[in-house]
Amino acid sequence: MTSATVPSKQSNIERVRFWQRSAVRRNLTAYLFILPFVALFAIFNIGPFFWALWLSLLRGDLVSPVKPFVGFQNYASLTTDNITLQVFRNSLQYTVSVVPITVITALALAFLIGNRLVRFKDFFRAVVFFPLLASAAATAQIWSYILAPRYGILTYLLGLVGIPEIYWLSNPSVALYGILLVEWWRGIGFHIILFLAAMLGVPEELHEAARIDGASAWQVATRVTIPLMRPVILFSVVMGTIWAFQLFDTVFVLTNGGPVHSTATIVWYIYNHAFRYGQVGMAAAMGVVLLLIIMPISFVQMRVLGDSG
Repeated sequence: MTSATVPSKQSNIERVRFWQRSAVRRNLTAYLFILPFVALFAIFNIGPFFWALWLSLLRGDLVSPVKPFVGFQNYASLTTDNITLQVFRNSLQYTVSVVPITVITALALAFLIGNRLVRFKDFFRAVVFFPLLASAAATAQIWSYILAPRYGILTYLLGLVGIPEIYWLSNPSVALYGILLVEWWRGIGFHIILFLAAMLGVPEELHEAARIDGASAWQVATRVTIPLMRPVILFSVVMGTIWAFQLFDTVFVLTNGGPVHSTATIVWYIYNHAFRYGQVGMAAAMGVVLLLIIMPISFVQMRVLGDSG
């Protein structure tokens, strides 16, 4: 009986070893397939991050062969520069304003386009997505004529309803909202298409069951459709927040940070420090701080909007 059990144990051990080797080969094959992506991610994302972290501890321009080490002096300078503090306030104010406005209006328009009574859905999808096909610089040039104070189209239309002339890009108290209007028009199509795709994934049986139970269209939307779209809404909010903090093109073309730095954003100021003022250390420090701002905000958004279940 003992001799019969020994081969059985050995065969079990051999089978375990065989499955282990097979698992290693499968995992190795999978790793080889993702290796190109990991390599590119490390070269173009992880590597530049640590390089920027090192540059934030130095002083000098990009082409200077010797950059003296100054430690955390660049970070300390950020807290004493009034323009830098205003730039961070502008970016925060813009993000807090544009993200909820864009997400809410995109959600409302997605429900409107996705309504069963609306015809020509493909046409409306194409119309809302069209602004994304144009470059930010071209869009900004077009809107510079639309927002012109005297002969702009928007000024003319507002004048028809009795609204006085608004200096969208030259009034320090209004210019940031002029930028917000341009970016809302340019980016809302992405969120609408995203929400429309999410709505198609909601089972129609749930809608029919809610209607049979006497739910109104508002109740079906708020208690059935939107809760099931929660992961997509979370993605929209997080990506919208990241893009809002990275605003650069529209500001660079329309206002160049003015008037009186009222539209200056973090990325615009990073560009100026690195390529105009020759202060690559300050620019790198601002980039690191920007990352430290975006990360906790995105984490809080995922905790609040994420599906805890």
